[in-house]
Amino acid sequence: MTDEQDPRRKRYYHGGDGGLKVGDYILPPNDTGKDNMVGLNPLHRKDRVYVTKDIAGAMFFASGSLTPTVYEVAPEGLIEDDPDHKIKGVSFACPKARIIGFYNIPDVVIQRNRLMLAAASARRSR
Repeated sequence: MTDEQDPRRKRYYHGGDGGLKVGDYILPPNDTGKDNMVGLNPLHRKDRVYVTKDIAGAMFFASGSLTPTVYEVAPEGLIEDDPDHKIKGVSFACPKARIIGFYNIPDVVIQRNRLMLAAASARRSR
């Protein structure tokens, strides 16, 4: 089976704060007023939702939230490559994404990711 035939390659994930349910939408900061990426990425667009095919990447970004959750999502609207991601075909931007499932993040992964996020933040503030 090639990568393109693998059904796992057709899945998209979004890491964020818990509290949403299947059928809800992940909406961009322009619609929600909530932006977890303020000051972290100059290429970040406030009119887009960012999704990835990499569940570990979604877990990493979710770990910065109070209640880290990975949502499996169905992107809606035009899907564009994330201009900040160096490898094409992994991270994408879209107008919104409908939640179709959830994934739990092991506590040890959250703790490791939070240490990495703190280290990155400390480097930026120097």
